Amino acid sequence: MVVATAERYSEVIGGIVTLSIIVPLFYYLSKAFTRFVKNHRYVISNIEDVDCLNGHEFEHFLAPLFEKYGYKAEVTKGSGEFGADLILHKKGVKSIVQAKCYGENKKVGVKAIQEVVGALALYKAKKGIVITNRYFTNQAKQLAIANNVRLIDRNQLVEMLYECNKRT
Repeated sequence: MVVATAERYSEVIGGIVTLSIIVPLFYYLSKAFTRFVKNHRYVISNIEDVDCLNGHEFEHFLAPLFEKYGYKAEVTKGSGEFGADLILHKKGVKSIVQAKCYGENKKVGVKAIQEVVGALALYKAKKGIVITNRYFTNQAKQLAIANNVRLIDRNQLVEMLYECNKRT
C-alpha cells in the first residue's frame, strides 16, 4: 500500500509539473498569436501611411473609406465648416464627422466632441462621429458618451482599413 501511494503521489506531482509548464506556454503562445494578428492588421491596414497625412488629406482619405461602408460621403469646404469635416448619408440618416489626424503621442480632447455636438443642429444631422488616427482623452470619452457621439480611435480605424483591404 505504501508503494502504491508513493507511485500515485509521483504521478500527481508529474501531472502538476507538466501543467505548470503547459499552461504558461499556452498562455504565452495565445498572447503571441494575438500580437501577431494585431500587428498583421496594422501592416495590411496601411495605418503608417495615414499617419503621414495632414488634416485636409485625412478628410479626403476618409470619404472613400466611409463609401466602402455604404455611406455617401461629402468633404466639407476647408474652413468655416462649423465642426463638420465630412457629411455622411446612409439609409436616410445624416451624420457629421470631425476628423483629427495627429502626430504620435497626441490625444484628441473634448474640443473635437464639442465641435461635433455644436454642428449637429446646424447640419440637421442625427449622428455625430469623431475619428482619429490616434486616441481620445478620458474627458473626451466621457463627453462623447454624454452626447451620444461615436468615437473611432486608431484601433477601430485599423479595423476599418483592414476590412476594406481584405475585401479587395
